[in-house]
Amino acid sequence: KDKGRDLAAVEALTLSLDYSVFFDRMRISPDSRKTDMGQEGDAMPLGIQQNNNFAQIIVDIWNDKVFYQEQEFPAGFMAASILNISEDDLKELIQAGGAPTFLFPVVIQGSDVEAARVLPVLRERMIYLTKEIWKYPPFCYSNPEKELRRIDILFDDNALSKIRTPNSEFQQEFLIFCAAITRIPMAILHFIAAGRFFELDYLRRLKKRNETYFAMAAHDCFSSKEFWDELRELQSWDRDIEPFSVYPELTSTYVFARSPKNEKEMVFVERVYFLRLTDFYTYDLMNGLHHGHAPSQCQGCGRYFLTTNGHTPKYCDGVAPQDNRYTCRQYGAMKHQKEQNKQHPVYRLFNTRTDTIRKHHWRGKISDELRQEALCLAGNYRDKALMNNDYAADGYARDMELEHIYAEAEKRLK
Repeated sequence: KDKGRDLAAVEALTLSLDYSVFFDRMRISPDSRKTDMGQEGDAMPLGIQQNNNFAQIIVDIWNDKVFYQEQEFPAGFMAASILNISEDDLKELIQAGGAPTFLFPVVIQGSDVEAARVLPVLRERMIYLTKEIWKYPPFCYSNPEKELRRIDILFDDNALSKIRTPNSEFQQEFLIFCAAITRIPMAILHFIAAGRFFELDYLRRLKKRNETYFAMAAHDCFSSKEFWDELRELQSWDRDIEPFSVYPELTSTYVFARSPKNEKEMVFVERVYFLRLTDFYTYDLMNGLHHGHAPSQCQGCGRYFLTTNGHTPKYCDGVAPQDNRYTCRQYGAMKHQKEQNKQHPVYRLFNTRTDTIRKHHWRGKISDELRQEALCLAGNYRDKALMNNDYAADGYARDMELEHIYAEAEKRLK
């Protein structure tokens, strides 16, 4: 067998690497614990000194809050947010993650000429993949410059000899980085499939939204044959790369930090380490369910959002795609009111005025431009009255007088 030709074997080795050596090296050693969070001097805020990167995710857990890179999130937020990747963006992410897997084995065991030719291409692919990954949680909440600097070091043309030195520390770092970053797209794909199935077929049907009902839904979903049949079909060709699991692997310890509620007090905080991104998402989902938080899909815009109370959700607080002047919740309330209360005084007056405006246009009393502007104004007044009870009681009828509508419409047309 020619040296440098067994690329499949190198790829298999790389994708099955044990991260523990690299993980332990990044952990705070016993001799340096005096510089850990709150060990000496002033207490540190939550989420500091986490050393997050592509090879490990570290979060601080305190009550129903998750702290990542000194930022606070409700438990379950990351798991709900990642479900919002569009199908096109997900496809692009997976393609970006797949390309490097065929290149870095060439750099390791290809010929000198092949390795020198492929390394610059691989570096550009890694930079592109990094920027794609940094669009999505949790990575979008940290600075990508650290990982981009690592790429500059690990994929520098002058480092090629160190990359190709068998069993060297530099080669180990290179392979671990390649394995870690190329696993991320598949981790996101597998969790999205599991999370959307869970939300659609189980969470959406719940009559109550609390920990007890969430626990029953999780048990039923993750024990169902339909769920695992769908996941196995999705993972059939890459079963060993970030498969979804109900039982996330993690390590944890306790640190102490400044209380988020009172800076003069200190609290114990659980610091949790994940070596697989799927484990982090699954843990965040389960931790959120434990605290009564769960993902839900907005019936207005279709985006997933996190619910943190027992109310049955329908709409999120994002901008309504139908009308950017309102949130989905506001627009949904207006739509519901329109459908359920067609005899509402606001609508009765609106319908009367708009019918008259249309008749005036049909009879040639007003121009088409004035008709359009008048109808738009009437709609604005109606919406304002629906959202503001004080205006509906005192002001709406006055603004809906035909003389006023026509006068304001003509001002807009000038």
